[in-house]
Amino acid sequence: MRRLPSWFTLLGVCILFACGNVFSQGQANNWYFGYGAGLNFSTGSPRPLTDGSLYTLEGCASISSENGNLLFYTDGITVYRADHSIMPNGNGLLGDPSSTQSAIIISQPDTPGIYYIFTVDTVTQEGEVNEGINYSVVDFNQDPQGIVIRKNVNLLAYGAEKLSAVIKSCTDNSVWIVMLSSSNGNLGLLDTFYAYELSQNGLQTTPVRSAAGFSVGDPRGNLKFSPDGTKLACANNGEGLYLADFNSLTGRVSNSRRLVIDGFNYAAYGIEFSPNNRYLYCHSSNNENPSEPPQSHFSSLIQYDTQATDISASQVLLDQQNLFRGSLQLAPDGKIYRTLSRGYQDGSSYLGVIDAPNEAGTAAIYRDRAIFLETGVSHQGLPPFNQSLFNELDIIQNDISSRQLPLCDGDTYTLQYQPVMGASYSWYRNDNELRNATDFRLTIRQPAGVTLPYTETYKFVLDLNDGSCEKVGIAEVTYYPYQRAVPNVRLVQCEDSETADGLSIFNLDQARDQLTDGLEGFDVTYHYTQSDATNDLNPIDPFGYENTSPTEVLWARIFSPAGCATVNSFTLEVSSTQASSASIEQCDLGDTGFAEFDLSLADDQVLGTSSGTLDVNYYLSERGALLEDEDELLPDLYSNIQAYEQEIFARVENNNACFAISPVNLRVLARPQFSLPQSQFYCATNFPALQTFSPDYSELDPSQNYSYEWMPEGQTTPELSTNLTGEHTLRVTNLATGCFREESFLIEEKELATIDNIEVTDATENNIAIISFSGNGEYELALDDPLGPYQEDGTFEGLQPGFHTVYIRSKEGCGIVEQEFSIIGFPKFFTPNGDGYHDYWNVKGISDLVQPGTSVRVFNRFGKLLKELDPTSSGWDGTFGGENLPADDYWFRILLEDGREFKSHFTLKR
Repeated sequence: MRRLPSWFTLLGVCILFACGNVFSQGQANNWYFGYGAGLNFSTGSPRPLTDGSLYTLEGCASISSENGNLLFYTDGITVYRADHSIMPNGNGLLGDPSSTQSAIIISQPDTPGIYYIFTVDTVTQEGEVNEGINYSVVDFNQDPQGIVIRKNVNLLAYGAEKLSAVIKSCTDNSVWIVMLSSSNGNLGLLDTFYAYELSQNGLQTTPVRSAAGFSVGDPRGNLKFSPDGTKLACANNGEGLYLADFNSLTGRVSNSRRLVIDGFNYAAYGIEFSPNNRYLYCHSSNNENPSEPPQSHFSSLIQYDTQATDISASQVLLDQQNLFRGSLQLAPDGKIYRTLSRGYQDGSSYLGVIDAPNEAGTAAIYRDRAIFLETGVSHQGLPPFNQSLFNELDIIQNDISSRQLPLCDGDTYTLQYQPVMGASYSWYRNDNELRNATDFRLTIRQPAGVTLPYTETYKFVLDLNDGSCEKVGIAEVTYYPYQRAVPNVRLVQCEDSETADGLSIFNLDQARDQLTDGLEGFDVTYHYTQSDATNDLNPIDPFGYENTSPTEVLWARIFSPAGCATVNSFTLEVSSTQASSASIEQCDLGDTGFAEFDLSLADDQVLGTSSGTLDVNYYLSERGALLEDEDELLPDLYSNIQAYEQEIFARVENNNACFAISPVNLRVLARPQFSLPQSQFYCATNFPALQTFSPDYSELDPSQNYSYEWMPEGQTTPELSTNLTGEHTLRVTNLATGCFREESFLIEEKELATIDNIEVTDATENNIAIISFSGNGEYELALDDPLGPYQEDGTFEGLQPGFHTVYIRSKEGCGIVEQEFSIIGFPKFFTPNGDGYHDYWNVKGISDLVQPGTSVRVFNRFGKLLKELDPTSSGWDGTFGGENLPADDYWFRILLEDGREFKSHFTLKR
């Protein structure tokens, strides 16, 4: 019997919290954390979960039912149901995945179906607002899958990134939720603990405040209660690790003292207590900048003895290596788990484990990379829980598990705890009280007539008879049978094609189902001799075993979790049956050399004419097929990993015996390569004439034959002749492989430009014409000469009076449109000498079509009307009454048909 711990003799002044019927360890059975990582503790040993929806670097929280069934989980922002969908109203909680402990979930005492989520925010970049500490409420009564009915009720405007909880009282099962903030609850130095009481009446929003005994600015790091609620540890990253006392009746924190961390890894982040409340564990780091590469980060795992006179001096280094900071968390199996991130965003597929945290120093047994998370990745965070969930007595006391006890058929075992003066004891089996069992120990044995394996649960209740809470211990006892002998166990392997000598390689675990005869929970080791198997000596590595003769006998040791072992012989045989090779071809739809293959299409080729009940599975390599390596087992729909051509292997089995191994060739066939022009056009003016379009076929393999199909025309010629516009698609098919490629291009209809308007500014020193036009093509303009020069701008300046023609030409070659326009102007002189040049004076730009109603009058300098001209005539010849007038300046008055009037003068030169 173990020596009674010294702390237990002080139970008269300590408060022990059990309440196992209300707060069960089953609530901590499911963990979700990191990037898609999770663990399930329902069977004692953790089983990886890979179905979670969390993607968080730090904060996370989970909760399960008392029976260990997942209820919901969160990263502090989004709440996920047990089916991993988002809970109604479960978005937008005010936690933060970058907060160390962004959330903790507490069931409301004595209120079935109601859960409180407490969240704490943080700031990760400049400009963000810290939303402080809030709570939300989840109800399973309104919706059996859970619904958030209250959200983001504020408690404190600012808080450190840490939350912890412990039971206050067994009489009403109230819970304290404790957090660290400033003295006024606003942004500032962290120097005050706030304890909020959650009871069956709801949350008491007036907290109990306690001076922390320190003042820090760094909000990072864990906050943890000891399972019995008497101690509170606070990690403040680079600003120290503190241990305080906690009075669960009043909610007050006192006697804070700083614990020294030896070495360079001084920054405390992850902390946890042992189940017996004695030892404190700390995961500390060198506090290097998170942006630094993984090789810059180092961390330590340290144990402190809280019963030592000098707690700091009691520290024992359990591990030190190149790791980033990380959390610690006690689990239902009584072990403490550690995250193993290499950097802030560089996680790990493993967790470390402290196997025996109740033991001093290195006897605590730390195992690095002990738990493989499969596809999950852990970062810095693990889900926190109400620490009272882990406050159970160890009544098994076998240094293996404090809850699960496997026994063999016919075994007896004594469950026990230390005797305590003045205490009374009671025992329950499957919730039924054993009236005559009143000692601190109980001898148990397998009930008669039960079918094995058989499980029953024992509960031990310790009552100090001093008005304090009862203390509870649980033992889940499973009796296992001894496996009966199974005759004629054969493991048939296929011939190794490289040797063809009756020898091959085996995965001995393929005989496990035959050897265990379907019994669950049994394990198997393999041995050369019956003696080795009986005495558990010289086990054989089952994976890749090479037989020494075509027929070889080995021995198996079959044992249960309780160690109930039997031995059984089995025979290795080699089949030399040959299967047919196969080939599957797939067109290279992505032009990458890779494609998805339906491997079942090779079944008929592999089986050939073979008959019987044959199963075919496909593996990455021949060795993988021989060993049935699950890591190399290929799915029915498989994408090749070697470009264009890859060999895989089919394993044919007959009633789980290897029948044959066959190579299967996967070929990715190139599609015809050609190109079409990006876009083409068809001139509307050419309709209905056909236009021919020619693809670029220079990359087609001239040794192959191809078919051509144009859509929508349905033409089957290499070139397309059409007058249809819109999208056109060409399919070119390799007639030998059936692989085809489709490419499309657009034929746009192009039309002549439409001249919408010609805006003229005339009768000025700088006559201007602005041409407005429209159309669906690209155009250029020229003035007075269809040969150009052409310009893209529609503005022409410095125009001479008279008539001009604008030409608008399609750049696509669809033709030219033209239009004449007039510039009104007045010559400044004329020379009526009969030489054919400037012999007449008249207004320019007038015609029978352009303002023919214009009035033109000519006066001498004295205002005498000399001539009223027809604006469409050749003009005034410089005479009056048949006589030539002398050289001089003469005046005109013009009233245009559009209402404009001009007055000026011009010169008659002789």
